[in-house]
Amino acid sequence: MKRNEDYPDFTGFIEALDRDGITEELISKLTARHATNRLHTKNLYERYKCYEDKVPIFGREPRFIDKDLEALGGKQLNNRLNHDFFGEINDVMIGYFAGKAAAYSYATDNDSLEETGGEDKVSEAQKCLTDFITSNNFYDLNQEVTKYASVCGYAGRLFYINKDGEESCMVVPPFECLVVSKDKVQSPSYAVRYYSYTDINGAEKWKAEGYDDKNIYYFEGTPGAFQFIKAESHLFDYCPLQLIPLNGEMMSSAERVLTLIDEYDQTVSDNANDAEGNTQAQQVFDGVDISDEEIIKSKVSGSILIPPVLQGSAHSVYYLTKDINDGFNEHHLDRLERNIYRFSKTPNLNDQSFGSASGISLKFKLTAFEAKCGAFEAKISGADTYMFKVIGSAFNKRGIAFDYLQCYSEYKRNFPVDVASEANAVQALINAGVPDEIAYNYLSFVDDINYLMELKEKKKQDAVDMFTPDDDKYEDENENADDLEGGNGDNES
Repeated sequence: MKRNEDYPDFTGFIEALDRDGITEELISKLTARHATNRLHTKNLYERYKCYEDKVPIFGREPRFIDKDLEALGGKQLNNRLNHDFFGEINDVMIGYFAGKAAAYSYATDNDSLEETGGEDKVSEAQKCLTDFITSNNFYDLNQEVTKYASVCGYAGRLFYINKDGEESCMVVPPFECLVVSKDKVQSPSYAVRYYSYTDINGAEKWKAEGYDDKNIYYFEGTPGAFQFIKAESHLFDYCPLQLIPLNGEMMSSAERVLTLIDEYDQTVSDNANDAEGNTQAQQVFDGVDISDEEIIKSKVSGSILIPPVLQGSAHSVYYLTKDINDGFNEHHLDRLERNIYRFSKTPNLNDQSFGSASGISLKFKLTAFEAKCGAFEAKISGADTYMFKVIGSAFNKRGIAFDYLQCYSEYKRNFPVDVASEANAVQALINAGVPDEIAYNYLSFVDDINYLMELKEKKKQDAVDMFTPDDDKYEDENENADDLEGGNGDNES
């Protein structure tokens, strides 16, 4: 599968949408223009799921067709072996970028206190943010976003108010959504979600939802021909459906190497045909009088009956086999495999040298891949800022002071950690006089340096308290001793 469709340019729709709103005519035109991109992204996703009609090798026909052999029940040589580099490239991206839960926080510095309205307001805002992240299971949600973005080039994220009145979020597949933006697709002005479903009678039906900064507009029909049903408020102050691109080109992780993957499948399948063909090699009948029908039967049965009249005479029957250059084939496959990983900027986790590399070597091997993940982090972080803006508008309507500019998201890579090396490096920095707060930043498994410093200080204080007499306790013990002595004296008298 070759790339054949970019994300459409919807700029020409902005003026009409600003003037007329989301009408039947405009949403029909929007979905019609998005149709080719919709098909492109859907094909990519179905290839990721290994649908037979979306993996090219599964659709290839035999190179040589022997109709006589087929008529007698013989087997045509047509091995179709799929090597799922496409799935592996995307799964490595998902596991590395979203394998660890992202951290979301509300600032507590002086600026935040001033903008939000004090410590109580900051605490309330932090709780609202934490509840939103927890109730929507953003660990799973971010994995789904990363999956669609990696496989298809971008993902959709929709914010809504659920039946319990809570701010909620869901992932929308890229082939079910589009946005019209005056700036970035992460910050849309208008958006459309449209999808098919099967009704109770088994018929395919379509629905569409149009979004602006105030309302949801509901439509039914087919892409390119929708009819308006109703409109209602979505309770946010901004368009609640955004796109999150993998990169600026909105290209998938493996889109550049699809032809290399197809060539790998083709080569291995041909090699399998050659190997199997040696069991169905052309027979040579030297000095043997045999009919065409008997030759065809021999291909099926694998044996031949030599007429008695020819027994003992000078004749021979042998197979004509193909000389296979195993060295050339292996070299070709090795080069294809290296280039697949190289041009997709994905580490080959099955490489033996990868597993034995040191922490520094691993980071060097991951340089290109990390750059790819860094580009995606820039896109999703920008999308998060818009998310805080959207849900913050709903919080504000509930009387909760929430400043979206005080919200932060942090994504941590699922990187194999060499704890011993990191610990030695940190200790060396501390011995060199580097402040603990800076040195501990080199511990990749520590998420909160401030909390670590608090624990360290508490442990230090506990150790001091253990060896420091408690004056009050000491005085109480002395008083008890005096009372005891005085009581004994009174008894004696």
